[in-house]
Amino acid sequence: MRISSFQFIQRNLDNISARSSEANRQLGQMSSGKRVEYASDDPVAANGIFNYKQELTKLQQYQTNITLAENRLRREESGLTSAENITQQVKEIMLKANSGAISQQERDAYKNELQSRFDEMLDIANSKDEFGQAIFGGFQTDSDPFTRQPNGDIKYSGDSGQRQIVIGNSVKVALNHDGELVFGGVPNPRGDFTVKYNLGDESRTDQVRVEGASISDRGAFTDAHPYQIEFVERTPPELGKVSYMINKTDANGNTIPALPAALPYTAGDIMTVDGVDILIKGDAKVGDEIKLSSSVKDGTGHDELGVFDILNRAKSWLESDGHNANGQGEYGDILDELDAMGVHFTRVRADTGNRMQRLDNQAETHADMTLTLNKLRSGMEDLDYAKATGEFSQTMVALQATQTMFGKIQNMSLFNYI
Repeated sequence: MRISSFQFIQRNLDNISARSSEANRQLGQMSSGKRVEYASDDPVAANGIFNYKQELTKLQQYQTNITLAENRLRREESGLTSAENITQQVKEIMLKANSGAISQQERDAYKNELQSRFDEMLDIANSKDEFGQAIFGGFQTDSDPFTRQPNGDIKYSGDSGQRQIVIGNSVKVALNHDGELVFGGVPNPRGDFTVKYNLGDESRTDQVRVEGASISDRGAFTDAHPYQIEFVERTPPELGKVSYMINKTDANGNTIPALPAALPYTAGDIMTVDGVDILIKGDAKVGDEIKLSSSVKDGTGHDELGVFDILNRAKSWLESDGHNANGQGEYGDILDELDAMGVHFTRVRADTGNRMQRLDNQAETHADMTLTLNKLRSGMEDLDYAKATGEFSQTMVALQATQTMFGKIQNMSLFNYI
């Protein structure tokens, strides 16, 4: 078979061009450090590398979400810690103010100090995150969730929504506790009712106080409160002994007996009426009255209190003469409510800490997975420099040999031998 000069030259030029392209490709790999730069370099490996990179991108987004969640939860934790401190400060104010020896000027100073703590608590309730969104507003984050009413009460205008963020495959964490829970969910230390005392001024060996009033039988509970407990003279009379009778309010607003007759009162014994167990301790006198009420009308009882309601009650006590039987009964309730408030803030803060611990655990998991995926990706994508250098040397030797041989052969001609 005869080969024309053109075919011979073209074939050798194609050979040189191919080896030059291979050398350039190898130089590009050594420059970038990547064995697979294009899918054509290794289609199977390129597909695996693409999947690894997708997973790494997802992990990076999870880590960004974790950082965002940590920032928000740390702000919430800081606010809850401050709320705990304020609660303790209010209790200290109340303890110092419960002295008959203090002057009106000192009482006013305590009242002003408590008002400052009240305002600080309101600022915490309306605190914002780094994006200016209300931390305790639920899903309503664009405005202050707590507003002061003309009568001094605090109204919550947020909702019970809980914002969540994805931090892993099928793993979410909540970014907030809503204000209804944090500032309106203090467990009522009395159980399911709030207490109001109307006691006589007689001296007594032990202050009368309601230790508990809880609904024990939901089926028997009629929601016909308030319950008015009245202490009357025992029949037949006994020195130092009294009886009690309980009235309630029917659906028409009429006061009716809740018990058929007066019963002997013994401090520490449980009184039961309409499925409600009432525990009263202390030295009761004839004429003493205790009112148990609830603002809840759904059959569940008033088993939770609002933070600002407790603070307002403490402020009202400071504004009145609390050094009498009525005041001391209410004073004991206020201290118990402040204790419950502090425990409540601690419990919510602990839940925030649990969420932050979950973030830390998830971040460690992502870090380990990122390291593993990068190692696998590197094994498929990165260049083995020792092997690549050897292959490049072989390519250059072959290229040079091809070029030299082509140069010598193309100069050969019969005219050189004539």
